[in-house]
Amino acid sequence: MTFPQFAKVIVDAPLPELDYTVGDEVQLMVGDRVLVPLGARKVVGIVTGLSDSTEIAAGKLKSVLRVFHEVEPLRKEWLKTMAFAADYYLRPRGEAALSALPPFFRLPATPTYERRLQKLRELKTKKITYEPAPVLNDEQKAAADAVSASIGYAPFMLFGVTGSGKTEVYLHIIESVLTKDHEAQVMLLVPEINLTPQLEARVRARFAQALVVTMHSSLTPAERARNWLAVHEGRARILVGTRMAVFASFQKLSLIIVDEEHDPSYKAGEGMRFSARDVALKRAFDNKIACVLGSATPSLET
Repeated sequence: MTFPQFAKVIVDAPLPELDYTVGDEVQLMVGDRVLVPLGARKVVGIVTGLSDSTEIAAGKLKSVLRVFHEVEPLRKEWLKTMAFAADYYLRPRGEAALSALPPFFRLPATPTYERRLQKLRELKTKKITYEPAPVLNDEQKAAADAVSASIGYAPFMLFGVTGSGKTEVYLHIIESVLTKDHEAQVMLLVPEINLTPQLEARVRARFAQALVVTMHSSLTPAERARNWLAVHEGRARILVGTRMAVFASFQKLSLIIVDEEHDPSYKAGEGMRFSARDVALKRAFDNKIACVLGSATPSLET
């Protein structure tokens, strides 16, 4: 069996895709994280393509040093999302993609890498008391049924004043999606960190049998890596997070909800400037799923 001789790799630098040679018997897949030389450094990159030929002179090419097979490759859907975000928001693709990964997954591996990775997979969950779903009123039920019955890409605006029960509609829609497909995963975005614990507790209580994780800037690097990995490997069914969560890697993203979609906190003001609300709609379009935008004061775009 022959394997491709060259790999196109993006790295966290203002550079285009770089070509590297692939050693004999080295099995690479698009989406694999690899260790490659970059100047005098060794950096982590992401494979975006494989080929049997290259336009670079053989003497100028360096080789892939290591493939991180311990973690599944990043899916093509995620790579497509990051390529879109980089191009649309005028950022080098490598910088956009690598910065979206937790620090643990973008730094060269230490001798204890595999042991630390195993610890990250050991998610400790607390025993949670299940809270049954209340009965929806007619307007809530009509909204939940409309989203649940949708097929393919379907953007929805859930308009309701504060206290009108939008969150309960979200929970019913999530329940419908998770019940239909036991591999389905849901992304629930909130604008502020201080809203995450309150909503997280409510989601955990409703879905006591499902793994629910969070993603926001107040997490420690280890917590962020642990939660990211749980979503990436499909173990976490629901991700509740702020704008950074829009770039999480899912196994089977099946529903996106953006609460308070009008909030300016969804727009990043440092690093890569992006709108998580807009990226959420693009991911829903690419995955052919529903995206619910909830607000009492919808944005002008909506």
